[in-house]
Amino acid sequence: MAAQGLGLHDVYQQIKTVAYGVWRKRWYMLVTAWVISLLGWGGVSTLPYNYEANARVFVNSETVLPAIADRLGIKIDVARRVDIIRRTLVTRPNLEGIVRRSDYLDRLVNNDADRNALISDMMQSIRIVSLDGGIYRIQYENSDKRLSDRQRAEVVRNVVNELLNAFIQSRDETSVDNIDSARDLLQQSLRDYEERLSEADRIRAKFRQDNLEYLGQGNFVERLEQAQLGLRDTRRQISELRVAQQTILEQLKNVPPTLSQAASRGLRGGSDKSEHEERLADLRKKLDQLKSLGLKDRHPDVVNLTRQINAVKEEARKELEAIESEIKASGKAGKKSTNRTEVPNRLYEDLTVQNINYLTQIRSLEQREVDQTSLVKEMEEKALRVPELEAELAQLERDYSTINRQYEELLSQKQDLDLQVEIEGADESLSFNILEEPVVPQSPVGPPRLLFLSFILVGGLVSGLATAIILSQLRPVIVTVEQLRSHFDLPVLGNVSKTISEDESKKRSVELLGFAGAFLLLFVVFAVFVAFDIFGAPSVG
Repeated sequence: MAAQGLGLHDVYQQIKTVAYGVWRKRWYMLVTAWVISLLGWGGVSTLPYNYEANARVFVNSETVLPAIADRLGIKIDVARRVDIIRRTLVTRPNLEGIVRRSDYLDRLVNNDADRNALISDMMQSIRIVSLDGGIYRIQYENSDKRLSDRQRAEVVRNVVNELLNAFIQSRDETSVDNIDSARDLLQQSLRDYEERLSEADRIRAKFRQDNLEYLGQGNFVERLEQAQLGLRDTRRQISELRVAQQTILEQLKNVPPTLSQAASRGLRGGSDKSEHEERLADLRKKLDQLKSLGLKDRHPDVVNLTRQINAVKEEARKELEAIESEIKASGKAGKKSTNRTEVPNRLYEDLTVQNINYLTQIRSLEQREVDQTSLVKEMEEKALRVPELEAELAQLERDYSTINRQYEELLSQKQDLDLQVEIEGADESLSFNILEEPVVPQSPVGPPRLLFLSFILVGGLVSGLATAIILSQLRPVIVTVEQLRSHFDLPVLGNVSKTISEDESKKRSVELLGFAGAFLLLFVVFAVFVAFDIFGAPSVG
């Protein structure tokens, strides 16, 4: 069966059922309302009265000093100075002094816990409000139940008066204290930044010293390229020397270690040297003398002697070939040449010496190649650290620049502060006029007992009604025929009205009157509490 919305008749039946259930539990409702109301009204009646005192003061910031300072480029923030004064009033040391000077408040302090609780309560209760036109209101409210009404009234007046005097007197003290504090802070900050600047400079120098290889003279990458270029040059020289040595070895294969010469040609003047050898020895001696003087291979004299030496060698070679041809011819004829003798071949010796020199140079260059290869490999590995080190050095430079800039700013601020102190010492930038002095309040300002009493009455009635509804739902009853039909799947033929006897009717009337009387009595009690609050409030005057 599709669900259908409730009609007006159904709503009426439900309201009727709920109302009947509430009526059946009316005494529970009444008792609940009485209990909650009496408890709440009793609690409200025990609330202590609040007393409040006020004072108003005018702060004149349009003095001569700010205008003069502004022309000199010095900004005197008058509003900030006033705000600092306001903040210093409600501080723990100031409030502790007020408590010690107040007899009533000092009696309330027996230990540190009491003092802390009292100071905390005063910080929350004291208000310094900024009004229009440079007017400030100082107010304090006290509701401590440990004090009588008159004592609370006198306490709030004395506290506000103390705050007013401190507000006016703190003009000079705050200025001097703030300037001294600012000086000390700036001086301490300057010392700190000097130490940080020195430390940053030391760290930067130590970093450069530890990484001098990477960050020293010249660029590390350029030095790496130079090392690689040197390695390639060494390898090129080795290749060239090996080619030259191979040429020498090939020549040695075709040059005999000794030469056969005729005695008449090989001997001269009883000497064992030939004419060509003597000339070669003489020319080499001259060549050695020129080289000892520091002349290079391209020098004209050196080139000339070298050319003569080569010419003599060529003549010796031709003469040697002629002698060998003669020896071969004599051998074929079966004769033995009496003019033949075996002498060392100076060309063979020269080629051997040159081969040894080439080998020595090659070994030396190969060792240099090993060293340069190791150096290049090491520098290539270290080159990977160069970007990281450069970034770290750049960060150190930035840190040093930042600290140095902040140090210079602090130094400039200290100089400005010194100038500002000299200017402010010539005049006052603030003046105070008391518009309203604090007085002892004649009547309390709270709490709003009438509002609390009304809320409690409404709350009691709502709680009683809710109690009756809940109890009626816990034990429901059937009131109408429709409810009977909806609860039981049986035919309902009709209903029979109940006939009430005269005694029972009187009994119900008495019960109804008793309920109405008790309900009205609740309002009478409420009226009594209200009247007591209105007419029974204490008056200090």
